[in-house]
Amino acid sequence: MDELYDDYDNEEEIDLLKLVTTNANEASQFLLFYGSNGELYAKNVSKIEELIIYKDINVLKSNDSGPIVGTGDIRGKMATIVNFDAWMGNIALDESEYELVIVAAYGGYRFGIVVKSVENIITIEAENMSDSSSANSKSSFVAKIKLYAKDRLCTIFDGDKLLLDVFDVISQESKSQTQNIRYKINTDRVVLFADDSKYIRVLIGKLCETMGLSYELFKDGKELVDAIKDKNPDEVGIVITDIEMPLMSGREVVKRIREMRRFDDINIIVHSNMANDVMQNEFLTLGASQVIGKVNMLELSTAINKFIKK
Repeated sequence: MDELYDDYDNEEEIDLLKLVTTNANEASQFLLFYGSNGELYAKNVSKIEELIIYKDINVLKSNDSGPIVGTGDIRGKMATIVNFDAWMGNIALDESEYELVIVAAYGGYRFGIVVKSVENIITIEAENMSDSSSANSKSSFVAKIKLYAKDRLCTIFDGDKLLLDVFDVISQESKSQTQNIRYKINTDRVVLFADDSKYIRVLIGKLCETMGLSYELFKDGKELVDAIKDKNPDEVGIVITDIEMPLMSGREVVKRIREMRRFDDINIIVHSNMANDVMQNEFLTLGASQVIGKVNMLELSTAINKFIKK
C-alpha cells in the first residue's frame, strides 16, 4: 500500500477532503480502489463524503444474500451499507478482508460502499476514457491511467445504477411513473438527452417513447454538443443533460448551447442527482430552464411537456 495507509494505526478515519488537491478540477478527480478480483475501480470524488474504516462502523446485518450488507450507524445517522464486490459481480471476500467504507451521498440518499482497499485519488482526463457499458451493464467507462509511473486500466462504474439497485424503490417508482404518463406530445422535433449512465439513458428512452417523442441519446456532453451543431433550430424540441459526465460536463453543455444564438429559444433541462439548491441557482443563471433530480419520471415528463418546442 502507498502513503494513504501510513496513518492507519494513528487515525480512526480518513479525511477524504485532505487528499483532494485544492486546485484540481473536481469533476476529473477519482478515488481508486481495489476489487476482490485485483482490478482497479474508480469513483468520482464529488459524490463522496469521506472514507471510514469498516470495523469502526456498527452494522445491523441483513439476512439476505445479496450485495446489501445491512444498515450502519454513520455519524449518528443510519445508512444502507453495500458490498461493492457482491454488487459488481465479483467474488465477495470474507468480511475481515474488507478495510474501508466509501460514504457516498447523492440523489437524496446516503449510503456506504464496502471496499477491499483504497489506492489513491488521481485525475483522469476525459480523453483517456473509453465506453465500456456494452461489456458490463454496471460499468460506464474503462480509463487508461498512470499509477506510480506505470500504465494501468481502471473501471469507472455506473454510480447511478448502483444507487438504483441499492434503493430499488427508486427504480420501481420510475418505471411505474413512466407507465402512467398521460402526456402525448405531437411534434416532429427531437429530444436530445446526454447522460453517461447507460441505465439512465434506457429509462429516458422509454419515457420519450411513452410520450410519443423522437429522441437521440448521448453518453457524454460532447456528443450532444457535436450533434446539435449540425441541426437546424426547428429540428430540436428540447435538450436534457446530466451534470457529471466525461469529455464535457452539463455545465459546459449549457454554456456551449447558450453561445449558439440560433438555439436561444430551445429550453434546456438539467437532470441530475446533484440537483440541490446551489446547483439549481447556478444552472438557472447559466441559462437552463429547470433543474430536476433523478429519476422522477413524473416531474421530468411534466417539464418536457411544459418546455418542449412543438
